[in-house]
Amino acid sequence: MELSPSTARVGKYAHSGALAVLTQADFAVAVKDALRHYTRADLLLGSPLLKTQIAGEHDTGPARVAHLQRALVEAAGTIFVNERDLKLHRTLELTYFKSGSKQEAVAERLGLSFSTYRRYLSAGIERITEWLWQQEHEALPRDDTPVAATTSSGRADLSAPPSVRPRLSIVVLPFLNLSQDPNLDYLVDGIVDNLMPDLSRALPGSFVISRSTAFTYKDRRIPIRQIGEELQVRYVLEGSMLADATRARVNVQLIDAETDEHLWAGRFDKERKDILQAQEEIVARLSRSAGVEVVHNEARRSNNKAGDDAAELVMRGNALAINLSQKDRAVEAVTLFTRALERDPDNADAMIGIALTRIFQVVNQYANEGRENLLDEAETLVSRATGLAPDHIRVMKARAALLRARGQFADAMIADESVIALNPGEPTAYRELGLNNLYLGEAQKAVEWFQRANSVAPRDRVRWSWLQGLGRALVHLGRDEEGAEALRLAVDGNPHYVPGRAFWAAAEALVGNIDNARLYLAKYDQLDPGMTVRRFAKERNSVPLNAVSPVYLRGHERILKGLRRAGMPDC
Repeated sequence: MELSPSTARVGKYAHSGALAVLTQADFAVAVKDALRHYTRADLLLGSPLLKTQIAGEHDTGPARVAHLQRALVEAAGTIFVNERDLKLHRTLELTYFKSGSKQEAVAERLGLSFSTYRRYLSAGIERITEWLWQQEHEALPRDDTPVAATTSSGRADLSAPPSVRPRLSIVVLPFLNLSQDPNLDYLVDGIVDNLMPDLSRALPGSFVISRSTAFTYKDRRIPIRQIGEELQVRYVLEGSMLADATRARVNVQLIDAETDEHLWAGRFDKERKDILQAQEEIVARLSRSAGVEVVHNEARRSNNKAGDDAAELVMRGNALAINLSQKDRAVEAVTLFTRALERDPDNADAMIGIALTRIFQVVNQYANEGRENLLDEAETLVSRATGLAPDHIRVMKARAALLRARGQFADAMIADESVIALNPGEPTAYRELGLNNLYLGEAQKAVEWFQRANSVAPRDRVRWSWLQGLGRALVHLGRDEEGAEALRLAVDGNPHYVPGRAFWAAAEALVGNIDNARLYLAKYDQLDPGMTVRRFAKERNSVPLNAVSPVYLRGHERILKGLRRAGMPDC
């Protein structure tokens, strides 16, 4: 479960009589640890959960441990009852309740790839934690305090002041089922169920209202501003689904709960051949799109304020860093993150903002001089941020991108899979897997990963970044016409990506469209004058050439051949 770095592992439980009220962050950690130690009663004796309602009313440690073990098993048996949830229950059962094998062996026994297994395990832990959290707090005395906002994992943060709306606070309301078929309610509700944790992972540091609270608004017509006031959230995401025998269509809108302004609307169409896969893809695209819009809106809020605190500077930097489509955006983003660090030297988000921007200045070839110095700076910042927030998803993304920039492609792929296990809706992780496979000489696998990124986020602001990789991989495979089309779309998506024009010119020349190729090469020469094929091969690379596969180099020779045909001089 992804937790906000500011809340994870820092709360303490406050005693109320013989029992204790844990903060949400500590509760989540305690549940995860209890699952890991399920078969070790000696270790469970130290669990903070023994001081909660979950362990029952037994006086002795062993009796409370036994009750806690039963509570964990019963929780899994209670919430994973639908056929679609059986895979999650089986994953938890074999990993924890019938433990004895390593996770790799469990994944193999279940017939799952390790990344898919980890995704199931994370989802199972999150669902069981949410259910136990709700049960715990239903058993505690109630008062009239307004519903609290929640941490980035989607559960209530009881320590948050109820009168303050956190910057990234959001509620996902139950979607409407427009199909007139109540049997499809499970599918509609399942999208919302899965969207909540995915959205929180897409927005580190966010506050997402829990399912139990959000679903109290099901089938109720209440003004958005009223919902914002009642839940103390800044954003409301609402939607509907219309499904027939062949397709499922989801319409969604993001609303500013303070102004009632509609910020963004999206439509998602998927075939219903595999309903679970359709649900996963809709959720993945939704979490990415809504998350990006929230970040941009918060950046606009910050720009309109006189204040310049670290959090606002980071938000403005993130809005730029989401799409580093040109040199100036990267420079401005680093300036904002640096100012944030001056105000808050331990701000992990600012550190990672600088690190990621430096890495992409290198790999996007915005800074061809001083490459190693930029990567050394990024590595130092990633190391510092890891010490502060090791499970922060942007820390993980930065680590993976740094490994790719250093030419450690196999290690980078492992890091990318960890990002996907935490957030399957992150298209840039699929792009990174595509690029790493391409440099390892696996062009066909690279194509599949780039296409996966495109299916998750077909209208994303950074779509150009995987389309240029897709185009190059297709040219490596000799599929020049398809490659030229992908590279055309990449240049349309980001005209400032200078090498993209050269790749496009080469692909058009290989197809036989020489006039077009010369035109595109001339535009490239205006941006990078005096380039030769020899210099392009040696100097215009995102990664160290001594680290790539010989198969990649042979594929790249096709691009160099295309540049010669387009008219670029050899030397």
